[in-house]
Amino acid sequence: MFAQNHKIENILFFLILLFLPTQLGRHFWPSFSYISGIRIDYLSPTVYLTDVLILLLLIFFISRLKLRSPLLIFKKFPWFSLNLLFLIFIFLIGILISKNPGAGFYGLLKFLEFVFLGIYTARFVTKINFKKILLVFSIPIIFESLLSFTQYLRQSSIGGIFYFFGERTFNGQTPGIANASLDGELILRAYGTFSHPNVLGGYLVLAMTLILFNLKIIKNKLEKFFYFICLAVGTLGLFLTFSRIALLLWLSILVIFIVFRIGGNFFKKNAFPIFIFIVLIIFFIFYTSLLLRFSILSFSDESFSQRSELFRSSLAIIKKHLLFGTGLNNFLLEFSLSQKTDKIIFYLQPVHNIFLLAAAQAGILGFIYFIYFLSKTFQRIFKKGNLANYKVIVFLSVLILGSFDHYFLTIQQGQLLLSFIFGLMWSKND
Repeated sequence: MFAQNHKIENILFFLILLFLPTQLGRHFWPSFSYISGIRIDYLSPTVYLTDVLILLLLIFFISRLKLRSPLLIFKKFPWFSLNLLFLIFIFLIGILISKNPGAGFYGLLKFLEFVFLGIYTARFVTKINFKKILLVFSIPIIFESLLSFTQYLRQSSIGGIFYFFGERTFNGQTPGIANASLDGELILRAYGTFSHPNVLGGYLVLAMTLILFNLKIIKNKLEKFFYFICLAVGTLGLFLTFSRIALLLWLSILVIFIVFRIGGNFFKKNAFPIFIFIVLIIFFIFYTSLLLRFSILSFSDESFSQRSELFRSSLAIIKKHLLFGTGLNNFLLEFSLSQKTDKIIFYLQPVHNIFLLAAAQAGILGFIYFIYFLSKTFQRIFKKGNLANYKVIVFLSVLILGSFDHYFLTIQQGQLLLSFIFGLMWSKND
């Protein structure tokens, strides 16, 4: 019975990773999900397919443990358990004194869901099943990249069956859609099944980094060739997102990989020049578009102006709610109160920085715990100063991406990815 439950858990965990890029779900719109009469996606309680899979995983996990006393968890992980309880206590105070407790309690529920996924990941990932995890990540990389390429060619969504994978219906003229201005022409940025091109870009960078730095454990030549193709196709998909930070980060990661691997026999045995050649071909195909995308960046850029406004407002919110913050999921309401009515529709989004967002919503006490957890995680993975350790590269990549966007704390796909990565950082697969 236990062996069967464990097998089902394995299947559910792999399905969660496989369907992580999808955003198929059922939205609900209680009163706390509205601000000034406007529906706010970030505040809408949503039951995603991945939520259902996580709930099933939790049920089988608990049944396998025979509902053992929670005290066993405290005895085995006292440091983690006590800190988690105290953090929840801080969150509860912030929620109870917040202007929108309903949204706060929903945020707390989601936090607990992702904590469970992170803990399970840390327990699940081993050297034995890590190759399977790489394979599971490779499938969405190829799927999302090919879908993105088709969206780019059509300059619109595909529709049909892809709706059930979470693809939204859009084209270049859809209000609020992400376009790139290239030489005076608006080009639709690739979304895949993600909620925004930047989220797709972040996913591709992190997933491809996992594969790139673990090619050494792939011994079969045919399998290795498959992963080379996966990385090449994924790089194409990444270019089509026109996500500046993700593109610069991926190119930097490639440079780091080349520098740290060139001294060994990796190139000879794995035909790595073939991969570099494919990447260069893709780069030169889109060279003009990429150059234009980066060269038009200026301080008058609308995106830069909006982010600057969010940055300034977040600092004011932190100062106003210094100790316990606004409460989980309450940043947008506080931000809306500081804006002119005609700006709310266009600017109502979280600050594009996970550190500022954490400080604004959890206060200085919650923020200290956040930084403490990050420092403990880094201490765990940074062994003997080995910068080429894939865990270090992935961890630093998350911090860089999180410094320029908010999706790791606000969007289902980003939250799932962050939970998995933190769990991976604490796993014993290296």
